[in-house]
Amino acid sequence: MQTQGLDSLFLKPRSVVFVGVPRKSGPGALNPVDNLRRWGYEGKVHLVHPHVREIAGLPVLKGVSGLNDSADLAVISTPRETVPLIVDQCGAKGIRALIVTNQGFAEADGRGRELQDAMVEAARRHNARILGPNTLGVSNAFERFNSSFMPLEREEVPIGLICQSGVFFVGSKQLVGGMGIAVDVGNACDVSAVDCLEWVAKDSRLKAIAVHMEGIPDGRRFVEVARRISSRVPIVVLKTGRSPEGARAAASHSGALAGEDKVVDVAMQNAGVIRVDETQDMVDLVRAFSRLPPMRGNKVAIVTLTGAGGIILLDQMRRWGLEPARLAESTLKQVQQLAPEWMPLSNPIDIWPALMKHGMRKVYRMTLRDVLRDPEVSGVICVALALEPAEQASLGALEVIRDSSEKAEKPIVVWFYGSRREETARQFQESGRALAVPSLERGVRVLARMAQYESRRQTLAMR
Repeated sequence: MQTQGLDSLFLKPRSVVFVGVPRKSGPGALNPVDNLRRWGYEGKVHLVHPHVREIAGLPVLKGVSGLNDSADLAVISTPRETVPLIVDQCGAKGIRALIVTNQGFAEADGRGRELQDAMVEAARRHNARILGPNTLGVSNAFERFNSSFMPLEREEVPIGLICQSGVFFVGSKQLVGGMGIAVDVGNACDVSAVDCLEWVAKDSRLKAIAVHMEGIPDGRRFVEVARRISSRVPIVVLKTGRSPEGARAAASHSGALAGEDKVVDVAMQNAGVIRVDETQDMVDLVRAFSRLPPMRGNKVAIVTLTGAGGIILLDQMRRWGLEPARLAESTLKQVQQLAPEWMPLSNPIDIWPALMKHGMRKVYRMTLRDVLRDPEVSGVICVALALEPAEQASLGALEVIRDSSEKAEKPIVVWFYGSRREETARQFQESGRALAVPSLERGVRVLARMAQYESRRQTLAMR
């Protein structure tokens, strides 16, 4: 079947025909035409519906056969019994890229499996490809296009997403950290997650790719493609269906075969991708890879306002394969000048006594400057206060860390504690090249996984 050029047709269509959209438009209508207009899509839009003549101010055709202009992409949202014939009609009109959004196919029952097979056969007769069924389709914020009937937020973030559930589209910020380009493969009756991974990875604007999958039908090809891509762009994978119960649920959700989990683990390692078990790790890592410099090594400097926090970090670092950096004497000497004579410094660097004398802004700036310069340091974890706005402004730690991160060539992860920790972390995430994490443990995991990826990437590059 034809594959060349379909990446542009699915992700950057110049014209699209929607077959079976809601008759109403406006808030609550869940009409994809509304979403396209809100995003500022500049391509041509055609509508097909057998019972109305106008939707959202656009003329409506009764059938695909009445389409006079060419279309790159057809989005089909009609009752399942009608889909094979509509696919055939689209193919006859020269439409080579098709998205089938509705449910009730292989994930449902025997009749659904028959209909899914029939529409794939119809597509093959015309050398066309099908994404779905049971999918929200595609989203490309850079090209102002999305096929989804759900109202999505448009944000040009350097994150790619391949998923097997619409929840990752709608909850992309919460689950992934946002999406610049995304594909929901649904049942993957034809176009697979591996196909989509290849397509999405071609976009040089992406700095990280998140993948949610319930099954890997072609493990050998996945390893080959993912290995090639992960040598230049990190891929973070949440593979669900680990448990027997989860595997059965995956089969009923998208018709996926979950596969033996130990085999999947080996495949992921061979492919150089990072497998995570929890959505919180996925969002942390994708955000980190999309905004932080590489973690070249496993040596960490800890800059903390609390000795207890430093001890917690040391315990977690040992667990995750990180080491406290052995700071140079010149680094410690600079910082020691700010600390009381009675307090010898090492790593973790507890700056609380120094800031009581010299102030948060000065001490944090000098300490971060010196540890970032230290050649033994691969990355930094900061512990900082999050207080009321007036107090926060006078202390200035947030601005100092943010400013330091702009010029840093090493990753900086920050954990805020105090009465305004959540609000401060949200503000911090809006700019700068450092990453705020909700717990010390998650901060360690981020740097550990980043170090593992960089080590694997260099190994793959040498093969």
